[in-house]
Amino acid sequence: MVIKLLGAGSFGVLIGWYIYYVNRYRKGDVQLSDITTLVGVIGGAAVTTLFDPKADLFGAYGVGLFIGFFGYFTVLIGLVKKSPNFDMDWFLDGRRKTVPADYYIPGEIEAATRPAFDAPQPDMAPVAAAASAAAIAAVGAVLTEKVRLLSDADATPVMPGDANRIIAACEAEWPANKADCSGFVKDVAAQLGITLTGDADGIVGDIHSAGWRILRRGVDAKDAADKGEFVIAGLKSSDHDPARGHGHVAVVVSGPLDAAYGKYPTVYWGSLGGTGERAKTLNWAWRKSDRDRVVFAARPI
Repeated sequence: MVIKLLGAGSFGVLIGWYIYYVNRYRKGDVQLSDITTLVGVIGGAAVTTLFDPKADLFGAYGVGLFIGFFGYFTVLIGLVKKSPNFDMDWFLDGRRKTVPADYYIPGEIEAATRPAFDAPQPDMAPVAAAASAAAIAAVGAVLTEKVRLLSDADATPVMPGDANRIIAACEAEWPANKADCSGFVKDVAAQLGITLTGDADGIVGDIHSAGWRILRRGVDAKDAADKGEFVIAGLKSSDHDPARGHGHVAVVVSGPLDAAYGKYPTVYWGSLGGTGERAKTLNWAWRKSDRDRVVFAARPI
């Protein structure tokens, strides 16, 4: 009987460990059904299949789940504390230090060349058109997911054609500019017929000029993006706390506000010396001390 208890407990450790892994690293939303499937259908059914269905075995399985889940968490805390590139803010909302220039995070490999969407030559028009069509198709799934997330709201917002164009431009330009926030924003703007110049600080200066409308809140930025306006979020280097060597800019797109605070819009951005993100809320793009200082501005396209 002892060996059966040890076996059930050890199996529980494996399932508990894997539950934490799924909960922490899965890219999509983790549903309750996913967890109940792991704990009950896979874990519990396996225990009753491999062993006699006795209360002692399920007790051992439950203890194993506890050890596996919190054991993973404990090990992770130790690794984060040891790593020079992480701190405890990572457990709060995923923030981490910028990866040094001589490090990289394995992931999507950038294409060697890309179409020049901002100024296609006559003989490149079919290529540019095909690439734009592919980009629009690629964001179809993103838009479908956004509508699903908003289905419990009082009214589902209309997605004008210009809002779709902006998201398609972001998808097309992000791979080549994911390590350059200002380059990304300028290339997206160029696709939409808008000229921006300079680095992030220069872009923040541009959006305070004629033709742009300054927005007070992230909710206002979301509303403008939902209506198909081109919206930029930005913060100058000197306005960060503490001040830093470079400013930061992002493109606000039509999509949901963040789930935690209900005030940060969906954005795309590049990250100088690192890797930006696609279709994530703005609280992931700036530190907690800076994200409420961000300036928003909009203009029609």
